[in-house]
Amino acid sequence: MLSMWRLAATGVTRVNPEFIRQCSTVARKKQAVFYEGDVQQILKTLTGCNVQKVFRARKEGKETKRSVYQFVTQEELEQLQKEYLKKAEMKLQMPPVMEERVSVATILEEDPLLTGFDNSKIVFTDITYGVEDRERLIVVRDIDGTLRTATLEEHDRMNQIYYPREECKHYVPAMFEPDNLKALMRPEKYEYILDRNCGQFEPDHPNYIRTAELVYNHINEHKHFYALESTRHFGPMVFYLCWNRQIDDLLVHFIMSKNLENAARTVKVYQIIANDKSFELSETPSECIKNFARSPAARQKNKILVALQKNE
Repeated sequence: MLSMWRLAATGVTRVNPEFIRQCSTVARKKQAVFYEGDVQQILKTLTGCNVQKVFRARKEGKETKRSVYQFVTQEELEQLQKEYLKKAEMKLQMPPVMEERVSVATILEEDPLLTGFDNSKIVFTDITYGVEDRERLIVVRDIDGTLRTATLEEHDRMNQIYYPREECKHYVPAMFEPDNLKALMRPEKYEYILDRNCGQFEPDHPNYIRTAELVYNHINEHKHFYALESTRHFGPMVFYLCWNRQIDDLLVHFIMSKNLENAARTVKVYQIIANDKSFELSETPSECIKNFARSPAARQKNKILVALQKNE
């Protein structure tokens, strides 16, 4: 973001407020904003916890465990219900939202005497037990004798070789190709795609971010928000829409569902994430929504106000 003295030096006397808001958003790190206490709390509340949906039977190619029935006292029943809710909260834990990583290798040594020593690169991996994958030391000796740190792609591949994760393939599955993803896009597949995305890639991997954003954009375009409610992906989707200032259709969804409280919460978390001070918040949900709709932040002012008028 240009400082005021830079603006003055270039002779700029008037700056578009939208430009300033966009610059202030870009300057902030996604992961830092995502993990703010207020943001996390509101996103969890918006996600909801429909235990019937959280624990529904899913086709995962695994054998289904047989149900077990037993007689319990009221006290034991209450304890089991608490444990049930704790398990639901764990299943609803949101995947991290992060900036796209930059894969840059650091050159440690250049030794021309080793040029042509072998026709393949040599990879040295620290396989010490208990070291976090991201902290594991991996270096590569190139064919020209250069010793460098591994790129992030090489780093992921070596970790998968020595410490494989069951849900992660050593290659990029064909389903993550953009054309194949478009063929899969429908409400009953959104969660499956995002779950596979979490298993295959790290949250700052370019493919992870691209896949997640393709799904979020498709949901927003076709108004299929209900498909991710009470799943761990609803919060990151709301964060993405707030970060990119595209919450209008989500607000209409909540309003038409007669859930003004969640619509107001969305407006509040939008203001935090987008750092948009163009409107004032209100304790009354309908007023909070109206204040947003009448501000420059709203892209579909009339649509929001008409939906609010019909459902107040």
